[in-house]
Amino acid sequence: MCTLCVCVAVAGFSAWFFVGKDAPATEDGATGILDDLGKEGVPLDSFLGQVSTGDVVVVNVFADEMYCVYGYQFDINYNKECLEYRKRLHSDIDEIITIFATDKEQQLLIGATMVGDAKGYSGQGVPVCRVEFVAVSDFELEPDFAMKYVMLSTVNVVTDDLQYLENVDGWAVSLVVQSL
Repeated sequence: MCTLCVCVAVAGFSAWFFVGKDAPATEDGATGILDDLGKEGVPLDSFLGQVSTGDVVVVNVFADEMYCVYGYQFDINYNKECLEYRKRLHSDIDEIITIFATDKEQQLLIGATMVGDAKGYSGQGVPVCRVEFVAVSDFELEPDFAMKYVMLSTVNVVTDDLQYLENVDGWAVSLVVQSL
């Protein structure tokens, strides 16, 4: 498999773009839970209790429905006292092969797009992408953890006919914890 990595930097803003099917963004090229999520992760609703420093927390982003989506952008607001972005993300939509994340002061900006002349993606109950974090402190995992500490906001999409839709509803997150 061939993967292309490009860095774009403009006046203090930089983003890494990874182009290639199944090309999760990593700093060191390592594979891990994002590549093998179903085998070792524990769904959040069955893992209430202590999360320890070093545990992996994967945020799964889902959309109720997508219609002719060529690209998307959203923010993940997260508690930086508990979690650190590991610079690993993965698009679960094969047709969307360019994905990036920019860690800002208050949130993580994620965006992805198709490349070239392509028909937009459509589907219902769509797993959109996965983002990997690591616990930087011990904390208690509560049933409403996702609502308190990891929130999805400002979902925007571009359709294949170049319509820009802001504040799209029906997108949500779920969490998976891999305890060490």
